[in-house]
Amino acid sequence: MNIKNYMGIVMLALSLIACQRGPKKTAKTTEQASQENIDETSMEGNGEEVSEKGTADLGPNFNPVGSEVAYYSYVSENPPVARIFISNLDGSNTRQVSHLDSIGFHVEPKWSRDGKKIVYTSFLEVGSRMMVVDADGENPTELATVSDDGFHMFTSWDLSGDGYFFFHWPKEEFTPDAYYAYYAKDGKVERLTENGKTNRPQITEDGVLYINRVESETPYVATKQLYDMENKKIIKDIPELEGEFIVGKHTVKSVENEDSTTFVLEDLQGNDLKELGTVPYKKIMFTTIDKNLEYVAYNTDFADGAEIHLLKIATGEIIKVTKN
Repeated sequence: MNIKNYMGIVMLALSLIACQRGPKKTAKTTEQASQENIDETSMEGNGEEVSEKGTADLGPNFNPVGSEVAYYSYVSENPPVARIFISNLDGSNTRQVSHLDSIGFHVEPKWSRDGKKIVYTSFLEVGSRMMVVDADGENPTELATVSDDGFHMFTSWDLSGDGYFFFHWPKEEFTPDAYYAYYAKDGKVERLTENGKTNRPQITEDGVLYINRVESETPYVATKQLYDMENKKIIKDIPELEGEFIVGKHTVKSVENEDSTTFVLEDLQGNDLKELGTVPYKKIMFTTIDKNLEYVAYNTDFADGAEIHLLKIATGEIIKVTKN
């Protein structure tokens, strides 16, 4: 694969993890990461970090058992290198947790259900791998592998913490499928789909598995589906469900207005439950909510500094976890 095609796949991958599905009616959803926002990123980190803290912060993910948020941040712009950071919800006590992994471009951190570990995707010169690290930055370990040069992206721990769901596609073309790996059984991998159009498997607190069927790559459009783990098949499309990241029994969609963005809480049948608040930003990415439904987390567009913000739902206060 030549470098142009490789970079196209990487940019698409980063767009896919930052994008949400299109609107229901006249509302306009906003998780559209444009190609220029990816900075034509080279994914080979050289371990030489320009600064402790980067100038773009993306992909917030709440600690399910603590008042912390993980995210990825650029630590070098030339060449572009990103690492995983953790901060308290007020932005204090910021520390890097993927520093012992000196290669790759680290993205999309996900906490384990007990808050003790973080999984992230590391884009390499060829393909990508999934890594898990203790929350204190110790013991970085590579997770299951489907192919040595393919792209692996982590999505969701299972309820027991003994396994996890992820998606993978070969280096030749973007044909993703969902997989399940038995973390407690030497990384045994089970393939769940074979249509070449499936990404982001996510499991709810009730043990229900949702997957995305990719309808279009440009623009990115995906439909959420229910997956029957016992019979290994898709059983239902849920096109009404627009929020990308499932937390517990909910998700949050972003509705773009003329000069702002409104967050709407959805149940997992795609019903709008209530508006959570509005922020004065557009082109917001990675919208998610904490387990207790107290905060909405997102990152602003690159034009607005690519900062990690929290919206405190009860008061409408915007907390800037990072400031660029």
